[in-house]
Amino acid sequence: MSLTPDIGIRPRVRESASMTKEAVVSRVTGTAVADAVRLLGFDSVFSDVMNRMTGPLLPDEAVFRINGEEWRFRISTRFEYESLSKYRTDPDRLVLQHFVRSLRDDDVVWDVGAHVGVFSVLAAGQVPAGTVIAIEPLPENAEQLRENLKRNGRDATVRQLALDDESRRAELGVNSPSGAGAFGTLNGLSSRRRTTVQTDCGDSLVTDGVPAPTVLKVDVQGAELNVLRGLQRSLLGCRIVCVNVYEKHFTRGDEGEGIRDILESSGLHVERLAEWDGGHFLWGTRES
Repeated sequence: MSLTPDIGIRPRVRESASMTKEAVVSRVTGTAVADAVRLLGFDSVFSDVMNRMTGPLLPDEAVFRINGEEWRFRISTRFEYESLSKYRTDPDRLVLQHFVRSLRDDDVVWDVGAHVGVFSVLAAGQVPAGTVIAIEPLPENAEQLRENLKRNGRDATVRQLALDDESRRAELGVNSPSGAGAFGTLNGLSSRRRTTVQTDCGDSLVTDGVPAPTVLKVDVQGAELNVLRGLQRSLLGCRIVCVNVYEKHFTRGDEGEGIRDILESSGLHVERLAEWDGGHFLWGTRES
């Protein structure tokens, strides 16, 4: 299937020429004022105020153009705007492109740290005979994820919880005072507010009847190692694993090695797919 995403805001931009199965987000249009405000770099004291100030300046939605189809994502806060805008540039564009290109019709995709659903929505459109499990602990994000699935007429199972290496109630640190589009972490760092969430092991979900993943994407702001520890049985059945490794959030020096060791011990061939200023993306594949 040919895949050519662009991302734009009304008025709609002209579709680019068809390309091979790619996911390329080239621009968000109509947002010059919002870009200027964002680049001022206000700190956490002003985050809530900035959300309200920039709200009227932001576009209503981002539109991914995928080979003649449009995939719409609601924008209600500057955090959502920023998270969608990042797909214009590498490494996020490269990772999204690699992810979409690698999906098969019958894959079971787990999107761990699904945020507002970019990977989940796109995956749901590429696995007609498969399943998408979107796992996101923040209620505001989970609600927006469901809205984005609805906007695009796609189905996925949304589980509002955080994956960990045990089942417990835990404190999630969140990087914004309110609203959708924020990021949370279980490692206790970089938080502007805290909220209590339920955690569970991925392997326990499979034991309870959730379909085991064949494709796993993990983006959990520094909690990658514990997520993978809780998925060690399920990893044996994965053919693709993509992990965003947040080196900047590590609390110990050996976490990066531990993440790679778990992937390799499950039989995956692991490579660094892309680097970013706070970490890197690991891409694991199983030889068929």
